[in-house]
Amino acid sequence: MGLCGRSPGRPCPGLGAAAGGGAPLLALAFGAPWDVRRRRRPLSHEVDADVGGSGDGGLLGSFAASGSSGNGNGHGGPGSRVGLSRPSWMRRRNRVDKEELESEAEPVSDRAVAVEYRRDGKREFFIEPPAGAAAVAATATTTAGSSPRRRGRGSTRRGGSGAAAPDGSGVAGADVPGAELTVKETATRVRTWRGKAVDRVTRYFLPDGYPHSVGPDYREYTKYRGTAFFFGGALGVFSTQGLLLAVGVGRQSAAPLAAALQWVIRDGVGRGGRMLFSQLGTGFDAETKQYRLAAAFVLNMACAIEAAAPAAARLFLPLACVANMAKGASTVTAASTRGAIYRSFMRRENLGDITAKQETVGVAGDLAGTAVGIALSRATAGNPRVAAGAFLALSFAHFAAAYGEVKAVQLRTLNRQRAHRLIKAYLRSGTVPTVEAVNRAERVLNRPWLDSLHAPNIELGARLGEAAPDAEALSYLLRLYASDRYLFVYEGTRMKIVLRNDASSHDALKAFLHADVFWRQYKRSGAARDGRRSAGRHRQLLEESHAFARAHFDSFVREADAAGFRTDSVLLRPIGRRAAWGDALVAAKSVAATGGGGGRGGGDALKGGGV
Repeated sequence: MGLCGRSPGRPCPGLGAAAGGGAPLLALAFGAPWDVRRRRRPLSHEVDADVGGSGDGGLLGSFAASGSSGNGNGHGGPGSRVGLSRPSWMRRRNRVDKEELESEAEPVSDRAVAVEYRRDGKREFFIEPPAGAAAVAATATTTAGSSPRRRGRGSTRRGGSGAAAPDGSGVAGADVPGAELTVKETATRVRTWRGKAVDRVTRYFLPDGYPHSVGPDYREYTKYRGTAFFFGGALGVFSTQGLLLAVGVGRQSAAPLAAALQWVIRDGVGRGGRMLFSQLGTGFDAETKQYRLAAAFVLNMACAIEAAAPAAARLFLPLACVANMAKGASTVTAASTRGAIYRSFMRRENLGDITAKQETVGVAGDLAGTAVGIALSRATAGNPRVAAGAFLALSFAHFAAAYGEVKAVQLRTLNRQRAHRLIKAYLRSGTVPTVEAVNRAERVLNRPWLDSLHAPNIELGARLGEAAPDAEALSYLLRLYASDRYLFVYEGTRMKIVLRNDASSHDALKAFLHADVFWRQYKRSGAARDGRRSAGRHRQLLEESHAFARAHFDSFVREADAAGFRTDSVLLRPIGRRAAWGDALVAAKSVAATGGGGGRGGGDALKGGGV
């Protein structure tokens, strides 16, 4: 069988026509629409008819079938189009979400029985009775002022008998044999080549259904992320160049085996750095923005060390190991914080789509930055001072883009800083600010492992022995918090919160509300200026703040939920300690009695041991 699907003894008319006409073979095979003005969008049943009529001729044979029926020079007749009979696997499939179809806002004819919406238009389906029944239908509708409908542009007729009956569910006379299906195509907007190119490019960077499938902060975040990758790619050129020069590339005295060995050791130490930095765990989810910005800063420092390596070529191995370890830590941090950011964009179950599009943005930015970095490197090759200035400028631009990237994100989860801001606003006005306002005011340049509160740090998950140093203090706390799952006390210079072993995220958030109320009353009472920090002297403040927290916690949660925050996802980073008292202690004793936790399980939990 030949290329066109025919037997070897028979000529291929399509191939011969292509050769005789002088047009490129691939262009004829794929049916490229060279003349845009003559191009029209055929109806699907026209394409299906052509495919069905030439299904045994292969790719070139299908074109030959259409070409042989034309004028004989490789082009079809007056009503044909090159490439009209493409096989199904080559046709464009537009997987479009519902929100993108602008044609749904267009009016639909009253006589249409169905309508198909597309990206650039719509198709209306009519069931027309045969000629004899048409007169009857026209007579029946004269009172409504109807007139015989003229078929619109692009409409076709197709015979059929599956129409609906004239009982309100279809068109009158549709059950009569010989009824025809009329399809009318209407274009809602003209699709130019420029618009098609822009649409194709945006589909590489925007998720399906944009902007309805992602949050409002997706566009700004994507802009800054691409910019950050652009400058990061340019920085990578300078750092890689510095490493290669330091290892001896380009020198005749360089030992290839020694250079390769040092490079392998450098990569191994970098992988070890990734392992060491993965122990932060949930800290990446709680302080996402701070760690992401810290990753950008560490990456800049690592690139600076690598770029300066030629100045200390004898110290290549330790410098390269330190820089690569820092790069590994930066990579782990950036990858670990990425999931929390992508989840904040989700408005559907499209996390995979968002991740794929963001990876495309990163690759495109990195490639463009690498190209610019190569050009800058070649331009500054003979002037170290200019090269250092270009590197510093790129580093600053990279960090600024990373800062804009994290500031553009609107996280709805509650970490310590956002929880404190919500509580302060609620105590001041009885309402909480919006998600956008809280994220815009959030500080991202502070150290992520510390509280962002103008108060002593809160130790969430403190030891029970430190919160209650004697029997009298323990008895008081157990009596005050008998119906709660936490103990709060201000001891020394720190606010300590002891969590019960069955405490939930809501209990931790309630303890934070209690701590903020207490600190506000503590400053107003003047105790902070007098230096009265003994637990026995401010028990009245503990009781008042505890009563306020119990009375207003439900209202605070409702306000936070109404503002769009996820109070069911509280990331306050408690220390892994729990204690048991009250009902929890009874349950722990019963478990210990049945042999589930050993004879000393309840006592160890009461003393605040880690679980």
